Amino acid sequence: MKQPLLEVNQLTVTFEEESIPTLTDLSFTIQQGDSILLLGPSGSGKSTLTYCLNGLYPKELDGKMSGSISFKGSKIEDFKSGEINLEVATVFQDPETQFCMLTVEDEIAFGLENRKLAPEKMDAEIDRVLSLIGLQHRRKDQIHTLSGGQKQKLALAAVLALQPRLLILDEPTANLDPAASKDLVETIHYLKKQQDITLLIIEHNIDYWLPLINRTMLLDRDGSLFFDGDLSDAINLYDEDLQQRGIWLPEAVLLAKQAQRPKPWPLTIDRLPDGLQFQTVTPEVMQTEKCIVRVENAIFRNKEKVFLDIPNLNLWRGEFLAITGKNGSGKTLLSRLMTGLLKPTAGGIEFLGNKLSRWKTDELYQQIGYVFQNPEHQFLTDSVWEEIAFGQTAYEGEIKKALEEIQLAPQADKHPFSLSQGQKRRLSVATMLVQEPQLLVLDEPTFGQDSHTTDVLMDLICKHHQRGCTIVMITHDMELVDRFATRVLIVEQGCIVHDDKPENVWSKANLSGYGLSLPAREAYRKRKQEASLYA
Repeated sequence: MKQPLLEVNQLTVTFEEESIPTLTDLSFTIQQGDSILLLGPSGSGKSTLTYCLNGLYPKELDGKMSGSISFKGSKIEDFKSGEINLEVATVFQDPETQFCMLTVEDEIAFGLENRKLAPEKMDAEIDRVLSLIGLQHRRKDQIHTLSGGQKQKLALAAVLALQPRLLILDEPTANLDPAASKDLVETIHYLKKQQDITLLIIEHNIDYWLPLINRTMLLDRDGSLFFDGDLSDAINLYDEDLQQRGIWLPEAVLLAKQAQRPKPWPLTIDRLPDGLQFQTVTPEVMQTEKCIVRVENAIFRNKEKVFLDIPNLNLWRGEFLAITGKNGSGKTLLSRLMTGLLKPTAGGIEFLGNKLSRWKTDELYQQIGYVFQNPEHQFLTDSVWEEIAFGQTAYEGEIKKALEEIQLAPQADKHPFSLSQGQKRRLSVATMLVQEPQLLVLDEPTFGQDSHTTDVLMDLICKHHQRGCTIVMITHDMELVDRFATRVLIVEQGCIVHDDKPENVWSKANLSGYGLSLPAREAYRKRKQEASLYA
C-alpha cells in the first residue's frame, strides 16, 4: 500500500486548565495530491489541528498532546526546528499575522532564504512565484498598499516559495469580497494543476471550493472526526446533522431544501431544476423620521489621493443599514467617519443633531458601539468575563446572561486571545451590545462563524434593533444583506454608487462590477431567466 503523505493516529489535544479535549482521538491519512475540505463548527479544533500538523504544537502548546503525526513516515517531532515548515505550509485567515517584511519582493525572498536558495537564483524565483499568483506588477510595492485579496495572494506566494508538499489554507476567503474570493480559488486551482500540491482547506463557505475538492472531512464539536468521504454523500445523508452542528451547506442545497425538493440535491445552483418557489422574507422596517447621523460634504484625503467623498448621507433612527463593496472601496473608512473614530479632512458630521466635534468622547461612545473587523483590536482585559464587564454598570446576572446569549459562559475565565476566531467575534459583539447603544456599527460581524453561531449573533443583533437600536453592518455577505437589511449602500472608490432597498439593488445594480454577487435566491432566478431567453 502506498505510504501516505501525512498520517494522524489517535491525536488528542487538551489545553492547560481545560478538562475537555479540543481534539479527540483523531485518526486519518492524507495522500499526495488530495484536495481536502475540512469543515466543523466554530471552536471544534480546526485551527488547533493546523498548528499540530505544521509542528507548532506540541512545542508551543500549554497543555497535553497524545497520539502521533507522521509526515512521509517520520514523526513530526523528529524534524529539526523549521524543517517541517518547508514541507507543511499554512496560509492563515489574516495574512498580516504572517508577514515578516515591508515589501512584496522581500516577503518572498524571506522564504527563499529559509530554503537556503543561492542569491543569484533568487531574482528569477521571486518573478516565478509572483507570476504564478498574478502579483508580478506589485513586486516593488509596500505590503500595506495591497488590497485584502492581494495580501492573501502574497501570503500564498510566500509559502509557495518554500515549495511545500502540503498546503493548509485556514479560512483564506474570510476577509475577501466575493470577486477576490473567486479569484483566489481560481489561482489555487491553477497552482494545483501546475504543481500538484496537496491541499487541506479549512472553510465555512463551501461554494467557492466545490470545483477543487475531492474529499471532505467533518469535525464534531468535541473535536472528533464525524465524517470522511465525498461531500455530496455527507450532505445528502447527514444534512440535518450538519445543520445542527452549525456547518454551512452549499447555497444550492439550501435553496432545494427551502423549495422542499426531494433528495439527492445538487451542490451548485446551475444544476437546480426550473420552477423552484421560495418564500420571501422582508426585513421589518423600524426606522423613524429622526436623523441619527448626518454627513454633509465629507471628504477624507491626503495630499495625493481622495479616499472618501460623501456629498450627503442621512442615517435614520431604527434603520438596519448594510454597507457593502469590494475590498478597499472605503466601507470601513465611511463607518469610522460616521462614528467619530476618524475626522474628515473637510465637511461635517452630526450625531443626534450635534456635530461630532462637540461631543465629549466618553458620552459619545456610551451612545455608539463599534465592533471592529479584527476582534483583538478592542480587547482590553485578561478574561472573557472582565471584557463584558469592562466600563459597564451591568450587574452579575446581566453579564451571565450576555455570556449565555453568545454561548461563551464556559469560557468566562479564559483570556480573550485564547478563544477561537469565531468566539472572539462573538465576544467583541457582546461587549458593545451590553452597553445598549443607540447606534451599533459592525464590521463583518459574522466573520469566522459557523451557521449556528451566525444565527445566534444575528438574532441578538435583531433583538437590539427591535428595541430601537440603529444598526450599520459592513459585510460582503449578500445573504445577510438580503435577510436583514432595510437599506443598502454600495461603496466604490470612496463614493456611494447605490443607496436603495435590497430588492432594488438586486434588480438594478451591476454587482459583479463592484466585486459582489447576488444572494443565492436571486442568482437562481436570474440564471433561469437568462436560460429561458436562449431556449
